[in-house]
Amino acid sequence: MPEDALKESKVAAAAAANVVSTCDFFSGRWVFDNVSNPLYEEAHCSFMKPDYACQKYGRKDVRYQFWKWKPHDCQLPRFNGKKLLEKIRGKRVVFVGDSLNRNQWTSLLCLIESSLHHSSNKSVVRNQNLFVFNATEYNATIEFYWSPLLVESNTDDPYNHSIRNEIILRISSIEKHARQWTHADILIFDTFMWWVKLNMTLLWGSFGSPDAIYKVVEKSPRLYEMCLNTWSDWLEININRTKTKLFFMSLSPYHYK
Repeated sequence: MPEDALKESKVAAAAAANVVSTCDFFSGRWVFDNVSNPLYEEAHCSFMKPDYACQKYGRKDVRYQFWKWKPHDCQLPRFNGKKLLEKIRGKRVVFVGDSLNRNQWTSLLCLIESSLHHSSNKSVVRNQNLFVFNATEYNATIEFYWSPLLVESNTDDPYNHSIRNEIILRISSIEKHARQWTHADILIFDTFMWWVKLNMTLLWGSFGSPDAIYKVVEKSPRLYEMCLNTWSDWLEININRTKTKLFFMSLSPYHYK
């Protein structure tokens, strides 16, 4: 490439980077794009579990794959899994919450896999509630921790958590889960849907303890607020805000059919 053209290319790239860095990504709209999307095929993602595979179970409308977010003031670059892994090289990213965050985690792994060579050294390992994707050559992990109410409850099993009658929770107890979140560089939390599903019973003491005290309570925003207070108090004491970035996803559309 001629020297002048190379300089112009670098200037254009720098200008584009500056626009993106100053862009408000939260101000925009969803646009339909069936040319450059989808970014991955469900059938080609090795991380896609059967119960998350919409098309495998007969979903006919696949147009949802072609929608993308477009900020008003800039053009987002096309997702590149290698660039993302480079940005989080040596870091730990943790999604925490319910099936919505698990969906986000799975989708992100599928996006990354579509950008990597098939021989890339990558794996997912489960340790109880924690699922860890490890990209060895980048020394980076992207993890998901199942904790649908954030605090301890009888819904904490990542697979056997279908509760038909009532949810029992320890509204002030979070350490059992939270010890798995320490030392993360990026934490993404979500919790809401489980708070509106069933009746709640508060537990003081340990599960299975003969001395435990139970109290049935009506569903109310106050319970949700108490949970978030427990969660935020733990963050305030245990998370270094200069090291760890925090994100919280609030109310989402009802996603059961």
